[in-house]
Amino acid sequence: MRSTCGFALAVSIISAALGSTAPAAADITVVGKYTFVNGDTATRTSYYSRKRARTTAPNGMDFIYDTQLGRVTVIDHAKRRQYSGTIAEADSLAERILLQRRQELRPLIEANTEKWTEIVAGLSDSVRVDKSEETRTIAGYPSTRWTLRGGSYLTHERWAARGLSVPNFGPELERIVMATAVDPLGAQLMKFLIQMRAQPGLVLKSSTQFRTLTQSGTFSWEAIRVGTKAIPDSAWSVPKDYARVQP
Repeated sequence: MRSTCGFALAVSIISAALGSTAPAAADITVVGKYTFVNGDTATRTSYYSRKRARTTAPNGMDFIYDTQLGRVTVIDHAKRRQYSGTIAEADSLAERILLQRRQELRPLIEANTEKWTEIVAGLSDSVRVDKSEETRTIAGYPSTRWTLRGGSYLTHERWAARGLSVPNFGPELERIVMATAVDPLGAQLMKFLIQMRAQPGLVLKSSTQFRTLTQSGTFSWEAIRVGTKAIPDSAWSVPKDYARVQP
């Protein structure tokens, strides 16, 4: 399997940040079972409020987005470290990452320009978003099945509960999301997933299989419990013994 970090992280950020357009509940806590891209499994808790969100990425990292303070925090449990900065700092970092990756991939892209163009054009023609009439109760909430298919490069299934919603943090995080898409095909797949977030409801189950010219992988998760009580302050804290990383 090729590198899976970038695309998987981007999908996670999208799931946390790009909420529905319906009025958001005050506080939502979701306990879910995850299968990460490396095959490991874990039970993690995500939190959503009107101003903040905390979610788990497909590689096990945690992301905290705080609109009130204008900050983004990334927690790497495997390496026991964390990065925290303002949205402006994260946006600037994302721009530098994009430029660096474009430089790294320039020889590959220039050598396969016609192939890239053909693949991206064909992908746009093959993308399909389908809403099924199938419903299933997940963690106590009726959920509707949606699927997104992008040729042989992307298959994404999600079950969304219309009775739940979270704020739309997408506009502020769009550049950060796109910075994690390593190649042009990955960036195109990201756009499709972002567009799909316009559908109503909070996602309580999803699975994704993706393949770009530089990355491939699968990951999934499912909610096992949903709560609507007030979120404790400790939910937004970072382990004190984790090293802080300066980008």
